Amino acid sequence: MTVRHYRVPPLFTYAGVALVYVTVDVAAPLTLSSISRRHGWDGARPGVLNVFGMLPLVAGAVLIVWAGAGHTAAWRERDWRVLKLDPDHLLTPDYLITDGLYRFTRNPLYVGDLAMWAGWAAFLGSFPVAAGLAALLVGLQAGVRIEERGLARQFGEEWLRYASSTPRFLGLRRQT
Repeated sequence: MTVRHYRVPPLFTYAGVALVYVTVDVAAPLTLSSISRRHGWDGARPGVLNVFGMLPLVAGAVLIVWAGAGHTAAWRERDWRVLKLDPDHLLTPDYLITDGLYRFTRNPLYVGDLAMWAGWAAFLGSFPVAAGLAALLVGLQAGVRIEERGLARQFGEEWLRYASSTPRFLGLRRQT
C-alpha cells in the first residue's frame, strides 16, 4: 500500500485531536461511572478522599497539553498542513521527539491518559472506571510495543539510543 498525503486545515486537526482526548479521557470515564454507585460520595457531593483524585486528573491533563505542544512544535517544522497516512507506520509520526517531557518518559501522552483515568477513578469513587484504567493500561502496553517497533524501523540507531536511556512510561532514567 502507498503512503497518502492529505492537506488538512490545522483547525480540523486540532479539533480532531481534542475530540479524541475529550472522548477517551473525559466522556468515557464519566459514562463508565454512571453504571454503578459512586463510593465515598454523599449524594451529589464527593467525599474528602474523592477530592484528592483531582490531583492526578489535573496533572494528567497538564501532561497531555504539554506533550501535545511538543508534537505541535515538531509538526510545524514540517509541512504541518499535510496529514500523512502510512499503513506501515500508522501509529508512528514521521518525527522523533526526545526533548521536553520526552526526556523523562517515551510516552508522556499515555502517562497523562493513565493519570487522568486514575484521577477519575478516585474522584468518582468508581470501580468501573478503575476497571477501565486497568484495561487502558493493558491496551497501552500492547499498543506501545507495536508503536516502538515502527519507531525502531523508522529511526534506527537514533531510536535505539533514545529508548535505551529513557523509560517507556515511568521509572529511573538510564545512563548511556
